[in-house]
Amino acid sequence: MDLAKLLEDLPWIKLDWCFPSMTQETNELIQKCTEIPEIEPDPEVDEIIERSKNFPIPFPIQTVRLEKLKEHRPIDRLKRNISETYPIIHERVLLLMAHFLIYKREHGSSIEKELYRDMTIPELIDRLLLKRAVSFMGARDAYMLMSGKKGVDGWENVGTPAETEPLVLKDVLSYDEIKLSAFLFVSGPTECINSGSRRNCGVLDDDDIEKEAIIIGAIGPRFKRLNRMDYEDMVISKTQNTAERGYGEHEAPTRCMDVLRHAYTRDASLAKRAWRQLWAELYQVHSYTYEELSARLAGAASDRYVKLPRGGAWFDNEVYYKRICILAETVLLEAEGRARGRSVFLNVVGCGLGVWKISPHQTDVYVLTFLERIRAMLDEEALDHITDVNFAYIGTSKSVTALFADRSEDKESAAKIMFLKNERHPKGGVSVQLEDREPASRLHGRHRGKLLVLTYPWDGNAQPGNEFWEESLSSSGDPAAACSTQVSELHNARGAGSRTRRRARAPGPRAAAHTCVA
Repeated sequence: MDLAKLLEDLPWIKLDWCFPSMTQETNELIQKCTEIPEIEPDPEVDEIIERSKNFPIPFPIQTVRLEKLKEHRPIDRLKRNISETYPIIHERVLLLMAHFLIYKREHGSSIEKELYRDMTIPELIDRLLLKRAVSFMGARDAYMLMSGKKGVDGWENVGTPAETEPLVLKDVLSYDEIKLSAFLFVSGPTECINSGSRRNCGVLDDDDIEKEAIIIGAIGPRFKRLNRMDYEDMVISKTQNTAERGYGEHEAPTRCMDVLRHAYTRDASLAKRAWRQLWAELYQVHSYTYEELSARLAGAASDRYVKLPRGGAWFDNEVYYKRICILAETVLLEAEGRARGRSVFLNVVGCGLGVWKISPHQTDVYVLTFLERIRAMLDEEALDHITDVNFAYIGTSKSVTALFADRSEDKESAAKIMFLKNERHPKGGVSVQLEDREPASRLHGRHRGKLLVLTYPWDGNAQPGNEFWEESLSSSGDPAAACSTQVSELHNARGAGSRTRRRARAPGPRAAAHTCVA
C-alpha cells in the first residue's frame, strides 16, 4: 500500500487546522512570556546532590543519582546535563494556557479565581510542575503525595468548595490542571547506566549501550477516568455528551474567546459550555452531544468515528490525531533542535498506548500520525538533522506493519523499514523503522556516532518514574526510564531539576529555533 495515498484518503487527517484565536488579553499573557529572566549561574554538582538528598520521598535505587554517577562519569558532562534540562511545550499549548487562565478567571470557583487572578503563563508552568503528586495511577486515581500520604479518589473536588485536606488546590493540581499538565514535557541530556529495558531495575550494565543521550518525557492521552482529561474530548458517550454537561453545537470553534468573555452569563451550565468551547477551539471541532452525532452517523461506523466495544460510545479519530500531532511535533522539533550539527536517531515509544488506551486501533493512528507529521515537516524543511525514527514496542496492525519492508543491513535485526524520501533533506530523507530495540542500546553500523534521542512515557500528575516511587521498578516504561537514566532527579521540579523549571521553551512548526518562554 502506498503511504501517501493512504494518508490522503484518511478523513481524520486535517493538515490545515487553525490555531486558537487571539485577543488583546491573550496577547498580553503571551507577551509576558518573552520577559526572559536573568539566567542563574550553573550550580555545582555537589549543590544539586544536596538538593536531591532533601527530596522528601526515598529513592528506591541509588545507581542513577548524581552522587553515584560522579564516581564514574565526567563531572563536566554531569554539569551540562543539569544546565541543559528544561520544560518544553508546543506553541499551540502556549495559547491554550492563556485561554485556560482567562477561562478560570471568568468561570472558575472562588478558590480558583483567587489563585489565577494575576498568574502568568510562566507561573502556571511552574505550578504544573511543582504541584504534581509523587505517583498517580489507576481508574481510582491512587496517589502518593510529597508528604508521603497515600489514598484514592478525591481529585474531582480539588479547587471546589468540596475540597478537603490533603487534596486542596494550594497544594496539588486540580483535575483540569492535570489535563493541561499532560501537554507539558521535559527534555534534557542524560547519562544512561544500562539499556533501559523494562526489567533493568537500575542495575549498572554499560557494556553495549550509548552512555549519553537526550531524553524527552512525553505524555499521551489518558482514558482511565471516565469523563475526565482526554476522555472529555475524544469519547462521545450517552452519559457524558449531554447538553447539561456543556456539549452541543452552540458556537463555531473559532469564537472561543468571545464565548469565554462576552457571550455567556456566569452560571454553572454556561461555564460548562465555555469549558467545552475552550477544547473545541484547540482541536477545531464541534463538541457534539451523543444524540447529535448518532443522528449524523445513523448508526454506521466511519473512518473518523470508531465504535467502542462497550456502552455504544464513539471514539473521535480526528481529535486523537490532533492530540498526537502536538506530541509528535514537540518531540520531533525538540530532537531536531538538540542536534547541533549531528545526525539524530530518535527512538519513539507509545505514550498513552499501555493501560491508558481505550481502543486497540489507537496504535495505528499513533504511528500514522507520526508518519504524516514527519512527511509534512520534511516538506517544510524543518527536519534537517533527524535521519532515523524508530518506533519501539508499538504493536501496529498487520495493515500498518505492511507499510514497512522487511529489510535491514543487520541480518540479526527484525527491523521493518520505510524510507520517507525528500530531496531537500541532507541525507535524502528519513528512515523510519519498527524495531523493538531497547532505548539506550548501542547504535551500530551506519548509525554509529549519531545523537540518540529517547522518549519515555510520563504522567501529568506524577514525578518522573511514577510507579518508581512506589518501588515498582519494572511495571511500565515510566519506572524503566527512571531506573536507567537521570530523569528521577533532573526532570523532577522539586529535586535537582528545580532550577530549570522556569526555562520552558516552545518549539513550533514555524519556529526556526527554540523560543524561551519563562
